[in-house]
Amino acid sequence: MIRPTPWPSDTGWASTRGPAAGCCAFPADPGTAAPRRSPSTTDRSMTQPKPLPPVADLLRDFHAGARTPEGLMRDCFDTIDRLDGQINALPTRVPRERALEAAERAGRAIRAGEPVGALAGLPYAAKDMHRTAGIRTTFGSPIFADHVPDRNDAIVQRVLDAGAILIAKSNTPEFAAGGQTFNPVLGTTCNPHDPRRTSGGSSGGGAAAVASGMAVVADGSDLGASLRNPAAFCGVVGLRPSTISNPALMPDANGFNTMNTVGSMAPRVADLRWINRAIHAPMPARPMADWLAAIDAEAAARRRAAADRPLRLAYSIDAGGAMPVAAPVRRALQRAIDTLRTRAGARGIELVEAFPDMADADDCFQVLRAQYFVENLGELYRTDRAKMKDTVAWNIEQGLALTPERLAAAAVTRTRIFARVAAFLGGFDAWLLPTVQVLPFAHEIPFPTEIDGKPLATYIDWVKSCYWITVSGHPGLSLPAGFEPDPADPLGVPLPVGLQLVGHYGRDEALLDVGERIEALLAG
Repeated sequence: MIRPTPWPSDTGWASTRGPAAGCCAFPADPGTAAPRRSPSTTDRSMTQPKPLPPVADLLRDFHAGARTPEGLMRDCFDTIDRLDGQINALPTRVPRERALEAAERAGRAIRAGEPVGALAGLPYAAKDMHRTAGIRTTFGSPIFADHVPDRNDAIVQRVLDAGAILIAKSNTPEFAAGGQTFNPVLGTTCNPHDPRRTSGGSSGGGAAAVASGMAVVADGSDLGASLRNPAAFCGVVGLRPSTISNPALMPDANGFNTMNTVGSMAPRVADLRWINRAIHAPMPARPMADWLAAIDAEAAARRRAAADRPLRLAYSIDAGGAMPVAAPVRRALQRAIDTLRTRAGARGIELVEAFPDMADADDCFQVLRAQYFVENLGELYRTDRAKMKDTVAWNIEQGLALTPERLAAAAVTRTRIFARVAAFLGGFDAWLLPTVQVLPFAHEIPFPTEIDGKPLATYIDWVKSCYWITVSGHPGLSLPAGFEPDPADPLGVPLPVGLQLVGHYGRDEALLDVGERIEALLAG
């Protein structure tokens, strides 16, 4: 979630809007009407979502002339035209001619051997919480339905500087508040595996777009779960980086906050690695041949390291009963653990059932999250409360009621939790646990209120497996762990389940290394 106050010179854009609800497409180009479709209670006609090929393969094809950035951009627009009327992942789109012209320029630069970024020519979807120059940015709120920034947020600019080409804005819940992506301006985003169900949130549009092959690159933000939850629900990879204070990158009102962070989602860990670097460790341009040589050399080095270095992994499905986990998620996670155990012995991987002490993490997160809402939306609450959804207002009101003593206690508690998790991880390479405690749920459910009969105290308790990691400050990586049907929906399709890996603080690349190894083991 980011500070929604417009820049002083921002202008309005009177454009056609999406419906108040329903999986419907925003016009493919400004002013062009597109077919609209609402979520169906019976429609399961979509085929299995198919993401685009690996980033390294796409760049290699660009360099060899087997594929062009312009051709890839056309393919993505074709996929959007074919699927997004039902999914509604990318409700605001860059004019097609503009994106194709940028792709053609990228292709010319690659063919000429000019220095380019590591993501040169790759279609990119920016979260509608991130400002994009000249492209409507609504924050999912009626207050900003016609808001057009005149500059890019830093995360957007860094991805563009790496050579990616903006194709669309991805949908988000209002002010990124909530784990289901719907808002009154642009409607509801559907899960590409089952359009009757949520894609998660708050970066749900980006996850659905990447899973469906509408874009190669999707950014996002993560306060409590907003990169990892939609990645898990859509069957892709998402990383919440280590918590750091970076006012040069963060678009929040308090740029020094360490609760929210920005990052990315991708079909595979290897893809996410290069997108994450573009955001958090920008690299100078170089000819495509040099990028490909670097990609191949790094991949070979990681394979050698994996062959020589054993892994020791902790795992826990419910942290000793401290968090409720739905039975289908338990089954999928246990199956993944069993698969790792079966295949890991010969590859030097040890699995130990263990978990750190997360006492007081729930209250700590609620306090610091409420403070974050006041920082970012408190002023808007005083002027536009009537236009806010109730859960957003509730978060702000919780923050306004906080005392200095409670804020101080939460900050101290967070430091203690960080130390406990860091000490625990001293004996392991990563800690494995569920990304989300439930399966993707129906659109009619704003948020789960119980898990297998156990009532939940707040509207975010079903993602405590994620927000615990936020509080700890450590990096969290969600990987696809398999599929499991919903027993309450006998006619439904199997749904994605995510496995979360928690790594050592500040060693995000090492966590991605572990993630690649586990990803390969689970794939067989």
